[in-house]
Amino acid sequence: MRHAKLLCVDDDPGIREFYDTLFGSHNYEVVPAADGRQALTILRSNPKQIAAVISDYDMPGMTGPELATQIKLRWPDLPVIIVSGSQPVLEEPPHFVDAAMAKGAPIHEILRRVGLLVEQREGQDSGLPLNRFIPLGSALATAALGALLIGKLSH
Repeated sequence: MRHAKLLCVDDDPGIREFYDTLFGSHNYEVVPAADGRQALTILRSNPKQIAAVISDYDMPGMTGPELATQIKLRWPDLPVIIVSGSQPVLEEPPHFVDAAMAKGAPIHEILRRVGLLVEQREGQDSGLPLNRFIPLGSALATAALGALLIGKLSH
């Protein structure tokens, strides 16, 4: 029996294959996307089927934070995890993400974080404090996006 569907977004086919193997072996169904635009197309077709999004931070065309912004504006309760090799991103995760993980993080940590977010979305109580993983509401997402756009226009 398959668990939840995870949308895994990365421009590297090897990473997408890694996610398919890792999560598939733990009974998750992986839906791969090569970039942010493809991920949004997949989500628009049936967002309720996706339990969480795992996205690379640095991708051409649309970065992980840009994708997370778009996701949170449309589906504020959908968990988004950003994977990055940049220490500042990990210490101060971008707004619109529920968790940030290092590339090369231990497999058990990846599975733990994904599991916590999926359980939270499904309304299950894992018994662990999840206040760090609570998604941003759409009002906050809208205000932050407006501030981001105003900042870009003023430069």
